[in-house]
Amino acid sequence: MQVQVFGFIPPIAGVDDEFNTFRLGHTMLKRVAPGDEVFLMDEKTKIVFGRARVESVEGGTLGEQCLLHADKNHREVGSDAPETAPERLFAYMQKIYGPHIAKHNKRSCVIYLKRLE
Repeated sequence: MQVQVFGFIPPIAGVDDEFNTFRLGHTMLKRVAPGDEVFLMDEKTKIVFGRARVESVEGGTLGEQCLLHADKNHREVGSDAPETAPERLFAYMQKIYGPHIAKHNKRSCVIYLKRLE
């Protein structure tokens, strides 16, 4: 049995119900599909902390995906200012990957997940 694992960088928040996660590149479009079950892992400790079901997967550019889906991202769930979520999420992606990699036209995908346990 093979199960896809999604790593999350601490502090981990917003992964208790329905949420999305952004991944650079389009690899996940081929690796997961709606209905698949995946594991959620803490990237620092490398410990699996939960299981979720893939609800949908969408590809596009990072800038476009931030505009369309940032307010449902696990880092933005419950935010007091959802209207500025795209800018915050894009800035966070640049912090993680660097501005030379995380550009507006970089291919990315958004995976919507529903937490199972």
